Amino acid sequence: MNGFEKRRNEKKKQLVHALTDLVGTRNLREIGVREIAERAGVSPASIYNFFGSKEELAKQVFYQVSEEVFEEIQDLIDNEEMPFKDKVKKMISISYKNQEMLNSEGLKNFMFEDPDFRQYIEELSEKRSLPIFVKLINQGKAEGDIAQGVSAKAIMMYMNSLSMMMSNPQVRENLDVEIRKEFTHLFMYGVFGSEPTDEW
Repeated sequence: MNGFEKRRNEKKKQLVHALTDLVGTRNLREIGVREIAERAGVSPASIYNFFGSKEELAKQVFYQVSEEVFEEIQDLIDNEEMPFKDKVKKMISISYKNQEMLNSEGLKNFMFEDPDFRQYIEELSEKRSLPIFVKLINQGKAEGDIAQGVSAKAIMMYMNSLSMMMSNPQVRENLDVEIRKEFTHLFMYGVFGSEPTDEW
């Protein structure tokens, strides 16, 4: 890679980083090209030269953040030394951290209506996330923390239904940080936190 390409890539990284800091808490429509460029230390024209539009830059931000979270989760699940319950606690901690970085305005920026974005999310969920979550589910069953009668297919269908719900703009309007945290807790622990016993 020559010096020109290095500088070009560095500017692109600066723009992605600059918008990452803004897009989690503000509506993309309210964030100007000049503000992004000033935060990145580059000219406004660089956004159009490198990405074509502010919206395309935003997609790259979402892709990068999604990849970083996926890699963190994958490394966690691949850790053969960590018990299932500890992995679940860590996953909840990761989820809460990311929820706190994304308020209701930031959530509106997710481009579920964009065909490329929808395709990316579907591929990330079905082709990449599915195998590692099946691995986690099987570990939970082996350690006695997930009921044998609950299939990996049922759990993944439940996850997909949550994803479809999130793609509904009317639903997203009401998904503040605390509600999303509660969804995470419900997914990980269920309504009762554990399987009811005869004493209930």
